[in-house]
Amino acid sequence: MAAAQHDHHDLTPPKKVEIGKNFYVIGAVLAAIGALAFLGGLFGGMANRAWQGYIIGWWFILSLSLVGPFFIATQYLSGAGWSTSIRRVGMALGYGLFPAAVFGLLGLLGIHELYHWSHAEAAQDPILAKKLGFLNTPGMAFTTVAAFILWIGGFWMMRRTSVKQDETGDPKAYDRGKIWSAIFAVFFTVGFSFMTWYWIMSLEAHWFSTMFQVYTFAAAFQAGLALMTIIILYLRDEGYFGSFISLQQVHAMGKFVFAFTVFYAYIAFSQFLLIWYANIPEEDIWFVHRIEEAGGWGWFIAMFTVKFIIPFFALLPRDNKMNKYNVLRYTCYGLVFTLAFEIWWWVGFAEHHGEVHVVAPWLEMLITVGFAGIFMIAVAKGLTSANLVPIKDPFLHESMPHHDHGELPEPEVGVEDMPQADDRKVDRED
Repeated sequence: MAAAQHDHHDLTPPKKVEIGKNFYVIGAVLAAIGALAFLGGLFGGMANRAWQGYIIGWWFILSLSLVGPFFIATQYLSGAGWSTSIRRVGMALGYGLFPAAVFGLLGLLGIHELYHWSHAEAAQDPILAKKLGFLNTPGMAFTTVAAFILWIGGFWMMRRTSVKQDETGDPKAYDRGKIWSAIFAVFFTVGFSFMTWYWIMSLEAHWFSTMFQVYTFAAAFQAGLALMTIIILYLRDEGYFGSFISLQQVHAMGKFVFAFTVFYAYIAFSQFLLIWYANIPEEDIWFVHRIEEAGGWGWFIAMFTVKFIIPFFALLPRDNKMNKYNVLRYTCYGLVFTLAFEIWWWVGFAEHHGEVHVVAPWLEMLITVGFAGIFMIAVAKGLTSANLVPIKDPFLHESMPHHDHGELPEPEVGVEDMPQADDRKVDRED
């Protein structure tokens, strides 16, 4: 037993994250590039592509921003102790909800350019006429505003409860965190479904699918887990976690990315198989646009290969899930970047004036780069706004190597009154 325990002098305390000015400069430059690309397309005869790029970039950062808090909510609700030390990384992603909310409201200005149901002649379409009770501008605006209020409110209360526990050490704060996690999980599920129906599915309002919102969730969650893993690996390499992280967390995140790669493939292929086999025009038109009218099966096969085949076999070995030879890191980079192209696959192949125009998405990707720059700044702010490790969480010891039961080290400046391990033990039903 003694060999399994760390002497408290051997433990390294966590450090407060510091982000250099160059990182913020890079983010600002990327944001400027995106803004110039959007304005250039908007006033340069490519308004439709500019707004498509806007939706792609916005949905990209929105998806990643939601996944972080949702993942943390699942950890609270399941009583997971292993992830305690990395919880603030997921919460940092939630800071992206603030700029996403602003751009969501501004995106309402492009409704008439992208969404056929917003035009007066939509009432003459027998299919759209039946959907206009739901598909209308006031409904879309109300849903967008309500979703962001609920998402940001739920996320902020989760984060506030956790950060306040750093100061008070109140063990009951964990229970309040579970309550807010349950509330946020409901807000996320309902809000994400409605936002998917309005902003993505209704680009082709004749089409319908009972699985598409699950499909968009699977794509977002896979990429969000990958981004969390990238950040965790970087912070671990830089020593920010101190002794409060080990290969246990790296391996667990690798398993999550692997598992949801399989889940993503299952959902994506199930939707394709059922719709394609049924051969109902109102259902399979979405795939027709993305396969036959895009020059064949190339895009479809490429997306499936990059999103499933490569990460599946790359992460199948146990050692690779622990980032041996940086396999986990590079696989996660690929999954994050591919999410942007997959959203383009959803948005860029939509009908415009009854036709599908597929071109190289250079303008759309430049606009997306701008959104990515803003997201970078928001996440950096989230990482630096509080202690990286929730130092008074009652289950923090479970995320440490060997479940250390000795004393924790004296904290650095800015991290005060870290509790002893015995004080952190809480009765739990396993």
